[in-house]
Amino acid sequence: MEIEKVIELLNSGKSLKVVAKIIGIDVRDLKRKLINAAVEFDKEKKQYEYKGVAPEQSLSRDIKKKIMVLSVDKPFVKKENNKSQKNSKKENNDMEYLMFKDYQKVDQSLLTEKKTFFLAEEMYSTIKHLSIEKRFRINALINVLLAKGLEHYKIDLKKN
Repeated sequence: MEIEKVIELLNSGKSLKVVAKIIGIDVRDLKRKLINAAVEFDKEKKQYEYKGVAPEQSLSRDIKKKIMVLSVDKPFVKKENNKSQKNSKKENNDMEYLMFKDYQKVDQSLLTEKKTFFLAEEMYSTIKHLSIEKRFRINALINVLLAKGLEHYKIDLKKN
């Protein structure tokens, strides 16, 4: 079924769910394919419309096949979901980098005094796994994590 036919079905009053079932694909896939084909729901007119400049080329594609964004449609395609995923991944990478830099700042010679404290089983397993994965010494890693926690709660470190 061509994208043009899908738009006709949607504009005739059928919901995305019904049209997706007719086509035999998932609703999310149908939404993504319509977005990639520069088809949007116009809230004022209350119908789906092609926003690009090459309807013959874009709307004649089979909806069951892979729908890639055409170069002529690129300026009209709004990809908001992918941007948020990329940003969250970037923030995660930044957090790992910050933790690594903080770990490097820890003066290992100051971590000689032994203190005893207890951790929940899950907490200990997580910290141990992280120290092995990142090749961090566990006492320096705990020092960094505690310092970040105190910083988060705006608690100043006490000096003797």
